[in-house]
Amino acid sequence: MELRQLRYFLAVAQELHFGRAAERAHIAQSPLSRQIKQLEDDLGVVLFDRTKHRVELSSAGRALIPEAKAILAATEQARRSVVNAEAGIVGRLTIGFTNSVIYTALPKILVAYRNQFPNVELTLRDSLLTPMQISALMDKQLDLGFLRPPIMGSDLDLLTVARERLVVALPSGHRLTARSRIKLEDLAEDQFIVFARTLGSALPTMILRVCHDAGFHPRIVQEAGDISTMIMLVSAGMGVSLVPSSWRNMRLKGVVFRQIAGGGPMLELALAWNRTTESAARDQFINVAKEVLISSD
Repeated sequence: MELRQLRYFLAVAQELHFGRAAERAHIAQSPLSRQIKQLEDDLGVVLFDRTKHRVELSSAGRALIPEAKAILAATEQARRSVVNAEAGIVGRLTIGFTNSVIYTALPKILVAYRNQFPNVELTLRDSLLTPMQISALMDKQLDLGFLRPPIMGSDLDLLTVARERLVVALPSGHRLTARSRIKLEDLAEDQFIVFARTLGSALPTMILRVCHDAGFHPRIVQEAGDISTMIMLVSAGMGVSLVPSSWRNMRLKGVVFRQIAGGGPMLELALAWNRTTESAARDQFINVAKEVLISSD
C-alpha cells in the first residue's frame, strides 16, 4: 500500500467516477484504475462496486476512508515536523547562564527569540558558574551557555554579548560614598566580601589581582556563593566588594555603587556553544542574539 494509492482512492471515493477522479488527481484514467486495483489486491478486498453505469463504495471502501485520511494527515504532519526541525523552527534547547547575564543581554535575546520561534521548547538553567557550563557544554548537557571568558583549550565557540567593568559596592554609610570615583588603595583598610574561591569563578582571582596592583591584599571577612549575596552583605554593612557594573541594576537599599578611578578592569559575558555538535534551533538562537546585539549598539 502506497501513499499515492490512498490519494487516488480518496479521489475516486469523493467523485465516484474514475474519469473525474483521474482529472482531479492529474493522472490518466487507465493508470489510476490500475493503482486502485493494485491497492485492492494488496488489501485483499474490493473497495468499489463497479458497473457500466456507476461506481459505489463497498463496505470495505467506506471503512478505509477515515483510515486513509488519517494516514495522509499523519504523513503530512511528519513532513512538516522534519522540515521545521531542519529549519530550526521546532525543537528543544537547554540554556545555562550565570546570573550576571540577567542584567545585561539575556532578557532581550529571549524575548526576540520567543517572538520568532515560539514552537521551540526552552529549558533554562540558572546560577551556573562558568566552569559548570563549560563541563555541561562539552558533555552536551547544554546547547548554549551564557558565561564569562576566557576559556582555554575547549571545543567551544563564543559570541561576546556584553562588556562591563568592575565597580565598588559600598554600604550606604561608608566614608567614601561622597566620591563619584574611588581609588582602590583607599579601600586597603576595609573588610572585603568576595566570591567564594572554591567555586572556580574567575572573579575572586580578578579582585585579588586588582587589589594587589593597587598595593594591598584585601582583608577578606566573608565569601559568598553568588553576587546577589555579596551585595546583600554589603548592604548589611559587613564590608565592601568589587562586582560587575551590571549588578547596579539590583537596586538594593543600603548599598551604593561607585566607579573605580582609572576605569577598573573589563569583564566580558559571552554566549558559548559546542562547535562539534549540530542544531538548527541552536544556530537560529545564535542568529537572533547577533541581531539583538547589533540593534542594541
